[in-house]
Amino acid sequence: MLRIFLAASFFTVVFGACDWPNGTDTALHWWQDPSQFCTVYAAHAEDLNGNFEYPINLTRPVVAVLNVTNGGPAANKVQLDISIMEYGGFTGCQWNNVPTFGLLSGLNGCEYAACPIPPGNQIIKLKIDFSQFQNIINLLNDHTPYQLDIKLTNKDTNVEVTAHVQAKVIT
Repeated sequence: MLRIFLAASFFTVVFGACDWPNGTDTALHWWQDPSQFCTVYAAHAEDLNGNFEYPINLTRPVVAVLNVTNGGPAANKVQLDISIMEYGGFTGCQWNNVPTFGLLSGLNGCEYAACPIPPGNQIIKLKIDFSQFQNIINLLNDHTPYQLDIKLTNKDTNVEVTAHVQAKVIT
């Protein structure tokens, strides 16, 4: 009986539930890497009707709204790369890469946002419809914290900006 108790205690400690990272149980958390392409001042998610959305529902299109300043030349050709990380799991309370098998890499960013992206301050709306990536969505757990790393590359200059978004996700 003592062995069962100890094994159950060990399992609970090693595989126990993690707290929500960075307040993602109630709000989106984001930051950007330093960039010569753009500076991101604010980010949030909306549904297709322009309503604030949280948690983020990946079973329907979501609009990532970014307040940015393009400090360089106009970006006429933009590449979009997205990577996904899940928080928790068998490795403990840490971020773990979710394999996307290249499906979210090398996307034409102009199909998701208006191009060109002119110099100066503006609001960029990236409409992302994950339903076309249902094979990936099916791998994700419902009501779980995920991190999306969204990289935009100005293909004219090869300068990039990466925004990291952590959020509670509905699948």
